[in-house]
Amino acid sequence: KHTTDTTWKPVQDGKLFVDGVNFDDVVQGSIGDCYLVGALSAVAHANPDTINNAIKENADGTFTVRFFEKGSGGLMKPVDMTVDKDLAQSSTGSLRYGKSRDSKELWVGVIEKAYAQWKGDYEKIGNGGYPGEVASALTGKSASYSSNKYSDANTIFTSIQRGAANHRPMTAPTHPKDSTVDYSGTGVYAWHVYTVLGTSEEAGTKFVQLRNPWG
Repeated sequence: KHTTDTTWKPVQDGKLFVDGVNFDDVVQGSIGDCYLVGALSAVAHANPDTINNAIKENADGTFTVRFFEKGSGGLMKPVDMTVDKDLAQSSTGSLRYGKSRDSKELWVGVIEKAYAQWKGDYEKIGNGGYPGEVASALTGKSASYSSNKYSDANTIFTSIQRGAANHRPMTAPTHPKDSTVDYSGTGVYAWHVYTVLGTSEEAGTKFVQLRNPWG
């Protein structure tokens, strides 16, 4: 998509982590992988050490990212992908794809690049996907889907409370624009994936806290 106005080069003075891993580091770039960056933010929120342990900085300046996939017998086996520091940058020097709020922090772009290499290329990962698969690839644990259109609001609320208490990464996809769901005026966008941070209750009203991977 961006072959004519993108340069691949290292981020000047870039560091893998700046002030540690935080769910709010993650910002989606200009491809349709909200499912991936939303899951990254969810894993970082639930257990930052999972992100720390997934990336190894090598002596030659490259990074090795460890993912997991199902092997024989359904057991999860590690898959290592090694990538260099070159990240896609626009003509103005800003990162083109997944990035951190701090322009010098690399972990978001590095994991996204390794995932793209694993799955084929950025085009393969940049047209939608399943956040549960990304969370499983990072944690080595199977994803579960705990609510559906038949669940009542209280059941979903309790499920999210339980997930937050157990430090489980959680995401929520929205319906497409041509569905019967109307998001007008809500601040929530159709055909998108949000990180679910937890719940709160104020004056008897129950709230679910979401984070948009656009930042």
